[in-house]
Amino acid sequence: MKTKKEKMEIHPENIPVITPEMMEKTAIEIAKRRTGKKESPVKGAKDIKCPSCGNSTMSYANDLTFDVTLTGERIVIPNLTGLKCSKCSEEAFDANSTKIIEKYTIDKSVGGYELKVSTVGGGKIGMYFPKDVLRVMKISKSDKAILTPLSNRKMIIELLNSTA
Repeated sequence: MKTKKEKMEIHPENIPVITPEMMEKTAIEIAKRRTGKKESPVKGAKDIKCPSCGNSTMSYANDLTFDVTLTGERIVIPNLTGLKCSKCSEEAFDANSTKIIEKYTIDKSVGGYELKVSTVGGGKIGMYFPKDVLRVMKISKSDKAILTPLSNRKMIIELLNSTA
């Protein structure tokens, strides 16, 4: 049986290497996809007033990414077109990109629950989960979990000893 340290070791031979041939193949595939794509109706637009910050700094962008988590599934769609503000980074997808986004998200419910974060003492904070989540996921106070920060605003909580 491997020790925890042995399980965590990274062996260079297990790390995939991206070759120039693979890069070329990918570039050709992207070019093929773009040839059949309709041109964006906002192509060439610049100095549009941003609805978020109010500055006239929105311009056409063809490298937008839609990133959302719906019903526990992360959906990432790159290479979309639309407008992007150079001041606040607000994005607005054009009609073609919106159709692509809808294709992958139309059957997904938004979901999500609001949690209350409060002080529990000793300089620690705690989160109160809604009763529905506790009931459906069969979470009890003796269960253990791993919290994985994804960014300064997102995290994943995985249950270890759940009775579910």
